[in-house]
Amino acid sequence: MSNEDDNQNENRSTSLGDEVNRILQRLGSPNIDTVSGVFGLWKELVGEQVAQHVSPIKLDRGRLLIEVDDPAWSTHMKFLERDICTTLSHHTGTTISGIDIRVKSGRANT
Repeated sequence: MSNEDDNQNENRSTSLGDEVNRILQRLGSPNIDTVSGVFGLWKELVGEQVAQHVSPIKLDRGRLLIEVDDPAWSTHMKFLERDICTTLSHHTGTTISGIDIRVKSGRANT
């Protein structure tokens, strides 16, 4: 592949990234770097134990919706909310102001 081909591919990917960010902005969503930081680095940022029971669902206007697999994790996440918001904000460069929690539905009663 020539340098000219590399430049064309780079321009296309930059244009695609810009277009994705424009779409996300119109939808009221943070940019792709923020979204990929929160969702792509979730396990690394919150730790293995939390990630086994808690999943990020949606980031909207600085609020992160998470889903927990057990109601006990809902309480636990309320205690961790400030630390998690600070960590996510630091790593994404976007202010995460709070966490909304929902308990996963369809959980089998044991």
